[in-house]
Amino acid sequence: MILTLPDLITPEELTLIKQLVAGAGFTEGKSTAGELLHKAKNNQQIPWDHPVMKKIAGLVMQALGRNDAFMGAAQPRRLAAMLVSRYQPGMAYGMHVDAPIMAEPNHVRSDVSFTLFLNEPDSYKGGELAFESGSGESAFKLPARSAICYATGQLHRVRPVESGERLAVVGWVQSLVRDPAVRELLYDLSEAREQLVGKPDAQRAMDLISKTYSNLLRRYAEP
Repeated sequence: MILTLPDLITPEELTLIKQLVAGAGFTEGKSTAGELLHKAKNNQQIPWDHPVMKKIAGLVMQALGRNDAFMGAAQPRRLAAMLVSRYQPGMAYGMHVDAPIMAEPNHVRSDVSFTLFLNEPDSYKGGELAFESGSGESAFKLPARSAICYATGQLHRVRPVESGERLAVVGWVQSLVRDPAVRELLYDLSEAREQLVGKPDAQRAMDLISKTYSNLLRRYAEP
């Protein structure tokens, strides 16, 4: 499931994150890519262990925590890693799957990935986040302050940036529910239950949905 999160952060939070980014130095993105992805990854980043990332991670995780759609879809347990990525003209990241284990030496499993866009889409050309599907690719280029989340095991790429600068916060979380298909079932049940709120004669349906949701979570959650 690919889920977009409009206006995840406030304008004030965006300003603060950009101020923090402006005061930090970028490194080559290849430094955190495995050997097989060295040729595919061409970007710059503020790595997870940079001091400024603690403040940025705090702001972003606070925003994700107050977003019902993300909480329902991701069922987050803990943050695996987070960084800031920058793509300038000629930079791209070829088709790949994000690492399944992160945050060495703690070894946190990555289940859900997210990208928070920091620049407006008309400020740079290219740079779409594209996902492989059976009929080709689906591509996303969201407004600043908006985010997209998806199962970490999904093939995706960042298309080449032709002009301007693409700036984003990228992160990964470990979920309470390992299986992405089960997470989607739980999200759908939660959405269905919300659709019934306030409707007459819907209490019985809500009770059954709540029972099914709770029992699915009880069966598959890994606290």
